[in-house]
Amino acid sequence: MTAKPHATRYLCLHGHFYQPPRENPWLEVIEEEEGAAPYHDWNERISAECYGPNARSRILDERGRVARISNNYARISFNFGPTLLSWIKEKAPAVLKGLERADRQSRRMMAGHGNALAQPYAHIIAPLADPRDLETQIRWGITAFEFYFGRRPEGMWLPETAVDLRTLETLAREGILFTILAPHQAGRFRRVGKKEWLPVEKGLDTRRPYWCPLPSGKRIALFFFDGALAHGIAFQDLLKNGDDYYRRLTEAFDPEDPGPQLVHTATDGETYGHHRRFGDMALAYALHRLEEDPAVTLTNYGRFLKMFPPRQEVEIHEGTSWSCAHGIERWRSDCGCRAGGWEQHQRWRAPLREGLDRLKKALDDLFEEKGSRFLKDPWSAREAYVRVILDRAPGNVDEYFREQGRSEKLPAADRVQALKLLEMQRHGLLMFTSCGWFFDDISGLETTQILKYACRAVQLARDFGQDLEPLLLEHLGRAPGNRPEFADGQQVWEKLIRPAAVELPQVLAHQAVSSIYQAPEARSRVYCFDLTNLDPIVRRQNGTRLALGRLRVRSLLTEEELEMIYGVLHFGGLDFHCRLRPFQGRKRYEAGREELLERYRSGSMGEVYDRLKEIFGGNPYSLKNLFREERHRLIDLILKERLGAYHKQFREWVSADEGVIRKLAEWQVPLPPAMRSVLKHSINQAWEEALGDESSPPGRWEVLGRLVRRMEKLGFPVNREQLGENLRSRIEELLRRLPGHPHPGTLFDRLRDLLRGAQGLGLPINLWSVQDAFLDACLLADHLELGVREGYERLAAEMELGKDVLPFN
Repeated sequence: MTAKPHATRYLCLHGHFYQPPRENPWLEVIEEEEGAAPYHDWNERISAECYGPNARSRILDERGRVARISNNYARISFNFGPTLLSWIKEKAPAVLKGLERADRQSRRMMAGHGNALAQPYAHIIAPLADPRDLETQIRWGITAFEFYFGRRPEGMWLPETAVDLRTLETLAREGILFTILAPHQAGRFRRVGKKEWLPVEKGLDTRRPYWCPLPSGKRIALFFFDGALAHGIAFQDLLKNGDDYYRRLTEAFDPEDPGPQLVHTATDGETYGHHRRFGDMALAYALHRLEEDPAVTLTNYGRFLKMFPPRQEVEIHEGTSWSCAHGIERWRSDCGCRAGGWEQHQRWRAPLREGLDRLKKALDDLFEEKGSRFLKDPWSAREAYVRVILDRAPGNVDEYFREQGRSEKLPAADRVQALKLLEMQRHGLLMFTSCGWFFDDISGLETTQILKYACRAVQLARDFGQDLEPLLLEHLGRAPGNRPEFADGQQVWEKLIRPAAVELPQVLAHQAVSSIYQAPEARSRVYCFDLTNLDPIVRRQNGTRLALGRLRVRSLLTEEELEMIYGVLHFGGLDFHCRLRPFQGRKRYEAGREELLERYRSGSMGEVYDRLKEIFGGNPYSLKNLFREERHRLIDLILKERLGAYHKQFREWVSADEGVIRKLAEWQVPLPPAMRSVLKHSINQAWEEALGDESSPPGRWEVLGRLVRRMEKLGFPVNREQLGENLRSRIEELLRRLPGHPHPGTLFDRLRDLLRGAQGLGLPINLWSVQDAFLDACLLADHLELGVREGYERLAAEMELGKDVLPFN
């Protein structure tokens, strides 16, 4: 990316990488999303298809072997939404490492100008935001950028490129030098110092930057991307072939212009791999060709702006965006822009916007009134709260309150109240995420997500004596849907949103029921809650179980605490009955516990059940009240013993009937379906058990080889593809443990053994996927000792990768 002699042709590609926040507002995790299968959720899927590949994209040689590994982020301009980066930090650390490394590398190559751009914290439509909220969103975005990239941003991407002068004024006031817009957002232009304005039809050149003069007297640089190029990348076939992509990019220069020019364009970053499969590889190859082209210099916006300041200025069309032909109406009216079929209306958009605007105003009034009791300046405290969102370590929260609290050491109860108010504001900002209006129905995934943020904000407001739900429902009732089961927004709220809310007793009930089948730890964590398990007791008798104890829960977000006693009666199978009651002193608690234990010992389940209801009162909880994914995990534990009995019975049946099975195979008579199912299950179980035995690797492969040969003799050849897939999963699990492992040599040996064993048995392994996991391990491997580095290099050879392509730091 270094400048070439006498360079006048510069090129910059921008990727806007973004996914809406998908976290459950009460649990702060993304729950399983069925549409993303076989991945857990859409973030995980898109990361596997796009974010990860662009940090380690392959360039192949003429034989189809990996010749180079390209970190595409080091050679393009990019921005990642802060909420997405928080997920990447926890769930895809190799991607974050690739982004950080790319920005550092670009700064070295571009005279201190990095490729990364900032973005407002939530993906809001800036012209529709309250002025104070807009300022907060931009400041939070800048602080988040500094947190992840260790520097101030030069440029900021505006969500949907939605823009007006107020937004540009806010950017300029916060020290942002430039942003990127679509060409149709330019109004008129002129040379700096000239009086006459020219319409864009007279030749707005997207290969030049422009100053946009602002009412305050400030100015900001604007880059208008090449719209035809963007359309070709996103919606045509430019990414099918890297050579074609390279040629199309170089053809975008003006051959008649000898002066410096910047060909640049912007698309959703997900185009490179998610929307367009292997788009990352086309990008990597085109970038490689551009680097070798002596007539073209890859650059980024900050570097080009520094080298060639604008000589022209421009006025914008206010209230416009890149994805709505009607300006910004897509996010507040039924303008006709939609993602799906034409038979659906979007008349729900306006009432939704109006309702959330009114709710936010009420939340703001409450925040200002109540927050002044605990915080020196509530609005300054909100600005600074992003530091807590980014790092909730106790010491960091303490420092925040030393700076922002009304007293040097705010009492614990006051801290809880202050944090509730601040979390109320956070969710109030998140509920304006643009995706909530982008799609076709108010019951859709993205809209219900922003309504859940609203629900969480409403729930927190109730703790301060205000019920704002009726205010919002008044508007949702006027928001018609497209599906008969969700006639309007109020039905969506009542059926999908309100039932999703979580209260602290539900967290305690979840842990209490779980204690039946898991040895309770003194301290544990469930999502964003810390739990302390005090004097738990579990008794078993005649297929039933009784759990009694005391639990304390503490929110890691608001620091709110609740202590309750619990009683759980398990009748067997999936039949649980749980009750909770506030802890009201040790004497009363111990008396009730002893009485229940005595009744349980007597063997009368009816008496225990009745007395449990009398002692605890309140509403009962059952397995269905547990959090969905944790419920699935607990069900697996509950059924593990039964499944073990099934496995044993199946093996006995197969062993007893092996002679019959062989005869049927010899006579070419198909196995009866029931017998075939039992045999298939027995094979898979035997494979899993043998593969899981790490005590003697050579012996393991001998066992597996005998299993394969045995099944072939029975006329039931093993499903080699499925076995190979199981083996791939095991290999990738070990690779994820490799970075930072205290004994990497042991893992290297196990990984080589698995790879060679698969080859010996002729099992097909998805080598591409295994290479991805290995390259991620390399990205995360820092400061390797010589012996460990050599271990990585030897393992690379087993995966058909040359040691010179490994993306070490």
